[in-house]
Amino acid sequence: MHVNPNKMRKWILFVMGWLAGLAMQAQEIDSLYGAFLVSRGEQALKIANKIALMTGDTVGYSSETPLEELNDMLLKSLILWYFDQNKMVEVVNFSHKAIDRFEQQGDLFNKAGCYNILGVAYHRMGRLAEAIDSYELSNALMVQLNAMEENPFYDRSIRYTKNNVASIYYSMGEFDRAEEMYNNCIDMMDQLETDGDFRDMATYLQNLADVYLSQAETMESQQREKKIAKAIELSSKALDYSLNYDDMPSKIVQRMMILARAYFADGRENDAYEMLQKAAGSAKTEDNLFLQAEIELINGKFQLEQSHYREAEGHFQQAIEMAKEGQYIECLQNAYQGAYDASRHFNLEHALHFYEQSVALKDSIFNERQQELIRDYQARYDLAEKEHQLEIQQKNNRLMAAEIIILVVLTAMLLIILVILVRLIHVRKKQNETLERLYDTQNRILSVASHDVKTSVLAQNMVLKMVNEHFDNMERDELKEKLALVKTGSDELKDKLYNILHWIYGELGKEPIPPESFKPLSVIEEGLALHAEELKTKRIKLVKDIPAQLTCYDNVNVVSIVFQNLISNAIKFTPQEGEIRIRTIDEDKQVWLEVADNGIGISPERLQQLMHDTVQPNQGTMGEKGSGIGLFVSRQLMVKNGGLLVVESVEGQGTTIRFNVKKPKQ
Repeated sequence: MHVNPNKMRKWILFVMGWLAGLAMQAQEIDSLYGAFLVSRGEQALKIANKIALMTGDTVGYSSETPLEELNDMLLKSLILWYFDQNKMVEVVNFSHKAIDRFEQQGDLFNKAGCYNILGVAYHRMGRLAEAIDSYELSNALMVQLNAMEENPFYDRSIRYTKNNVASIYYSMGEFDRAEEMYNNCIDMMDQLETDGDFRDMATYLQNLADVYLSQAETMESQQREKKIAKAIELSSKALDYSLNYDDMPSKIVQRMMILARAYFADGRENDAYEMLQKAAGSAKTEDNLFLQAEIELINGKFQLEQSHYREAEGHFQQAIEMAKEGQYIECLQNAYQGAYDASRHFNLEHALHFYEQSVALKDSIFNERQQELIRDYQARYDLAEKEHQLEIQQKNNRLMAAEIIILVVLTAMLLIILVILVRLIHVRKKQNETLERLYDTQNRILSVASHDVKTSVLAQNMVLKMVNEHFDNMERDELKEKLALVKTGSDELKDKLYNILHWIYGELGKEPIPPESFKPLSVIEEGLALHAEELKTKRIKLVKDIPAQLTCYDNVNVVSIVFQNLISNAIKFTPQEGEIRIRTIDEDKQVWLEVADNGIGISPERLQQLMHDTVQPNQGTMGEKGSGIGLFVSRQLMVKNGGLLVVESVEGQGTTIRFNVKKPKQ
């Protein structure tokens, strides 16, 4: 079953619109908070109550509340409001402000709470090292508070924070560290007295069982069996605690899922499927769509490991539909990957479709499966070359046979032989031209990959080597700076690999995708959303002139890729507080989509090189590194799609690039 891309774009646009509305509200709140800081008396109170109203705080502030206390209350309210809106950058910003205030006041309790929520924010942003640091600072303060006055709340907070840190180590693949911290959480619970204690213990046991299952995947024979047996023991006990001590239904389902995975790893497939079936029934009863999707994922993985590829694809497709309905992005990505892994064994067209949907979700890293896809294409190329050589050899053999026949047959047959030779020469000429084009493509791909990818990898390797060799002597700020360099290099490498993959799609035999109707505005908004952070960082003004009802009929994937490359270049080569203009030019049978900037422009020499498809690296206005492959790939895709890409630029004044998109036939 194919996923309708128009439906996907609709819910993505809906989320984008919702986030845009929140962004406007957040800007107004930030402005109001700035005004509050410089106000006094009734004016400050009025602003504080307005902020409370906008953030949904039902507690009104009175004139009896001291200004300093009012500021503390507002800071905590804003942190929680931004957290509920999933705006983690603002959570980090206001948490640091609050930490500074509570540090000055000597308020250890609120300072610990801010560090805790700061750790959660960093965790969600993927800044794992900073998340661990924040959690550990929170725990250190809780230990200090507990030493001053023992309180069960402090012990629970320390355990919860350790559990969060352990989950980070687990996500990083540091299973031994995760195991140690989960065991610490368990050891802290000497006596289980309340129902809540048993429920907490069930969580730690489940998490530890999950670690053991992950460790078992890299072990052999007896060690592996011990880990799996321990996972079964812990997950069974966790499930019993949850069932007997009134745990949430969703938690019970999660315990069942872990136990099913442990059964399956132990070779008890029937027990595993039976446990998954119970979990699915409970999740359906609770109308928990997320858990239903996760259960379908596990079912698909079980079927995949047993080489039941068609059944596995069916489960993954169910997970895809549920994840799309609930907008569970990570689950959706895993489901697409699983569907690809299953369908590529029996239906390459389906496999390619699932892979394209996975790329459309902008997976942040090229995983091992994607690397296998590239190697797969290389293997196809090698196989095609061998088959071509064999075909030439076979034709040479037929030619030799024809020459023997010429010696035997009469003069009347010479004309027929001549015609055959002419046709053979024509076929060989065409095949040689094709082979030369393939060789040229291979050489260009290898040239770009070996230069750009090798350069990025070597740069990151040098930084990592420096960190590894001087880690003990490095200051924290210097370490963060080096890791930021690795992160930047990783992002650049990802962009290069995306473009190389699109290039390979266009060159190595991918069947043309049929055109479809779409609205350019949707494609443009989707592309701009992927670069929202860069636009915000450089404070670039966007001017759009795209009719909302304008409809085109073309290869929407090509249009999306080309536009994303153009807007990426425009952002890269436009200075801070510059301007980018996006518009459409409607003609009779086609529409020109134009991206113009007032950036650094292109010199005549470099423009001439671009017109000859020469890949030339360049540097953006803030030191961004560009490989030059994006514009090259865009031109190649437009040529393949039967279109044009026109570049106009004046050095020092800006660049205008437009490409044509077909309109529906009347």
